[in-house]
Amino acid sequence: MGTSTAAKLPVESVRARETAIALGNGIKMGASLVVTWSVAIIVKLQVPAHLGPVRQGHFGFAESFAAMFFATLGLGVDTYIAKEVAVRPKHASDLVGGVFALRVVISFFLLAIMAVVLWATGRSTEIQLAVLVFGVANLLTAINGTLGVVLNTTPRVAAAAASNISAKVLWGLGLLVALHFDAPLAVLALPMLVGEILRVSVMIPATRRAADLQFRIDPPAVRVALFESVPFFVNSLALGVLSSLGMSVLEFVRVDEREVGWFASVQNLAYLCVLLTPLLGWVVMPLLSRAFARSEDEGLLVFRRALEGLVVTIVPMTVLISAGSDVLIRAAFGPRYAPAALGLSILSLVFVMTYMNTMLAMALIIMKRGWSVTFISITAVFITASLMLVLVPLGRRLVGEGGECAGASASVILSEACVLVAMLTRFRRFPLDSRNLRVLAKSVALGLVILLLDHQLRQFGPVRLALDAALYVALAFAIGVVRFSELGRLLALLRSRGRELPVR
Repeated sequence: MGTSTAAKLPVESVRARETAIALGNGIKMGASLVVTWSVAIIVKLQVPAHLGPVRQGHFGFAESFAAMFFATLGLGVDTYIAKEVAVRPKHASDLVGGVFALRVVISFFLLAIMAVVLWATGRSTEIQLAVLVFGVANLLTAINGTLGVVLNTTPRVAAAAASNISAKVLWGLGLLVALHFDAPLAVLALPMLVGEILRVSVMIPATRRAADLQFRIDPPAVRVALFESVPFFVNSLALGVLSSLGMSVLEFVRVDEREVGWFASVQNLAYLCVLLTPLLGWVVMPLLSRAFARSEDEGLLVFRRALEGLVVTIVPMTVLISAGSDVLIRAAFGPRYAPAALGLSILSLVFVMTYMNTMLAMALIIMKRGWSVTFISITAVFITASLMLVLVPLGRRLVGEGGECAGASASVILSEACVLVAMLTRFRRFPLDSRNLRVLAKSVALGLVILLLDHQLRQFGPVRLALDAALYVALAFAIGVVRFSELGRLLALLRSRGRELPVR
């Protein structure tokens, strides 16, 4: 008994320290996300008002056209780096320099192809220059993303958080000034490029200090990484298609053209729920990689507790957005968008499953089942499209105005439910334990109670949302969704986050 306990102590100590570092990183990066998203939302709401419909269309086209082409620059390697470098820190130097060189070469080809397409389709010189600026900015975004992944495998992420905030503030101020002076589209695109230049100037020395990153080109190592990253690359492309599929299909099957605008507004607000998604790749994946490297049992234990914390955090956010959909829609977009409230109420609830699926996908990737994740993502594209063809007309008949938007939202949430079931079946052992299931069941039940009570409180207007939030917190502690003992343990881990991990 004594020997067994002694053998467990080092592993428990390592796990606690790794969790403490992950929590510390999560708090720093989460704070930066809150600031950057706040700036982005404020600025994005100003752009259409200043540009007007025509120039806003040109500006949006230039940005999305460049992003569509440069999405290929990811190559899937960031997921591979997050998985491998968390266990083998020195391996980053084998990959990063070669990956950056390859991205620069690919970028020249992408810029040439885009220029030919834009010229052949008769786009103006102003649009062509804006696309060029956005293209170079996307190259630097990809580079900064990889540097951020490397930095997040270390305890020192302050530089990444600071650079994210500084770049976003610089982008916001620059864009507002350019709008004020009615600058050309290429000048409006420049703040994004300048922000990414600022980020890379901070991130390169930061990764050199924190991760001892050396920028050398090792073709064999890069070839291995690219081969291993193929499923991640295909998966990211499938997810990219999936993220825009609902809007595209709705445009073809809708009867009322306003429904597309309403669904766009719903997506903009609902995506507030995915604020924490980047933290999973930055913080949780390195933690899981180290745990699975020790053993599958250890990895699943860390996965289950991380998933529990995620559910406890995300469910109240999605429930309150769903309950307050009418208030949020009117406050953000005005009474003309009021019919979109039902769509937002439905779509906001999908993100509980989105976070769970992201966590499950990470675990499967670490366990070398990346192709399973890719196959599920590709299948989800066809499921979503099929559901849209059925539920959008059904929503129109059942609800009337706003029904097509609601049908599109329902299609997304049902598709995500199919993905969740498929992900759970890809594990050799069921990945959730009884504690996970209890917390999930209690959270869902509590969410339903709050939504039903909110319906009875509608006469109180926006004030009811404060009552909803207070009631959720009180009941969460009362039924054990959130426990004081767990909060105490969390605080203790945060206090210990400055300790260095033992060398392995």
